[in-house]
Amino acid sequence: MHDVNLGALLSLGWDARARALFTELARPELFPGRVVRVERSACVVALADGDHMAAAPIPVAVGDWAAVGIVDGAYTVTGVTDRWSQLTRGDPSGGVQVLAANIDLVLITAPADRLSPARIERETALAWDSGAQPVVLVTKADLAVDGEIDRLEARLAVVDVVATSVVTSTGLDRVRDRLRPCRTAVLIGPSGAGKSSLTNALVGEARMVTGSVRDGDHRGRHTTTTRQLVPVPDGGVLIDTPGLRSLALAGDGTGVQSAFSDIEELAAGCRFGDCRHEREPGCAVLAAAARGQLDQARLASYGKLRKEVAWEERRHDPRARQASLRQWKAVTRSVRSQPKKR
Repeated sequence: MHDVNLGALLSLGWDARARALFTELARPELFPGRVVRVERSACVVALADGDHMAAAPIPVAVGDWAAVGIVDGAYTVTGVTDRWSQLTRGDPSGGVQVLAANIDLVLITAPADRLSPARIERETALAWDSGAQPVVLVTKADLAVDGEIDRLEARLAVVDVVATSVVTSTGLDRVRDRLRPCRTAVLIGPSGAGKSSLTNALVGEARMVTGSVRDGDHRGRHTTTTRQLVPVPDGGVLIDTPGLRSLALAGDGTGVQSAFSDIEELAAGCRFGDCRHEREPGCAVLAAAARGQLDQARLASYGKLRKEVAWEERRHDPRARQASLRQWKAVTRSVRSQPKKR
């Protein structure tokens, strides 16, 4: 590996973990660097001496730690380290898109003027699937309706919620504390949620372009068009992302289980181990919802995401389709065998 000032990479998240992973790729002629932006078959890589455009003949994602060499006079990514986490989503073709790599936190931005708990729960499941920790940032908290953030926090139950505002600086120190000393966080959320404004506030300068929202529906315009990694002066790294309309789950269901661990705990008391929590007798989850101990909307969100995961599994695995059919027939027989209420 070249004799370079690796200390210059500290602001990009270089630590003992990244160093250990890079040793698998290290050769005297290669530089360590981090992918800060991806552009078609090329990318921008931050090296110890600054940012460089580099050819990317192999798949890379923002956040990757890369080995960079000079091939035919041009910087070229020759390899990337193993990823300790990656945020992904399913694409319409049935494949998986990597949105960010080597992240420690997924900061889910939820604008207070148009909160969507169901979307936040979906994003939380995506975050848990990534291997990183989710944190919900309610942006534009100065516009929140009284009590709405408290109700959201009560519904989410198993994930931290932080109210933030770039207008009043509310919550910004709490976000900074989570990034220290060198954690990497990716910001996700709908267009107009204030991701770029939050990035600029944390970085201390206008690094990302911001825009207004439409008057009619308060939805934002896509001011951020590519995913980009920027260091935070107080410590840590942020990856800003464009607003995502499509958020198809790409995991194996463990993210949904983690995002709804409160419901999973209730499910342990169901009569049937494969209970769907829809109409089965002896369902502890339905009983809790009937008693008012479980938010009905949260239960509906949980059911929808479980079905989506199961559908994806059946789509790719014929054996899973057959098992699901057998399970459904067994449940139907059990329901029909129950005495009718008079």
